[in-house]
Amino acid sequence: MGALLLVGLLFLIIGVGLLIGGIVAFVKQTRKDARSVSATGRVINLERRVFNPGRAGVYCPVVQFTASDGQVIQFESAFGTMPASHSIGQTIAVKYDPANPRAAEVDSAVANWFAPGCMALMGVAFLLMGFVFVVMSILVIANQPN
Repeated sequence: MGALLLVGLLFLIIGVGLLIGGIVAFVKQTRKDARSVSATGRVINLERRVFNPGRAGVYCPVVQFTASDGQVIQFESAFGTMPASHSIGQTIAVKYDPANPRAAEVDSAVANWFAPGCMALMGVAFLLMGFVFVVMSILVIANQPN
């Protein structure tokens, strides 16, 4: 019974931490979007990135676009997929900070909102599980004979 309460409290703490992390990531992404400028880029290459030896890895698009000041910028997206979600020559939306156009990124909902969404959803899941464990432990304690 005490262990159940402890597990429930641990899940609640983890859930609160993940939920706060998701909210912070959401606010950061919203601020980044507010100062970003949109552009149209073209995929000029697909770079294969292997993070774990022996695994297939992911394909990150290398994109070229022209910034509002006329500067031609080329960058490799930090977000990759397997199989490749883009093809060489494809035109795609790009977002960049005019103060630092080299830190551009592909403008997609998945790339922008995946991390904040996952963190928030995991936080809610841990909170729910924590509440269930806490309630169960309270019910067990309340139903014990004196």
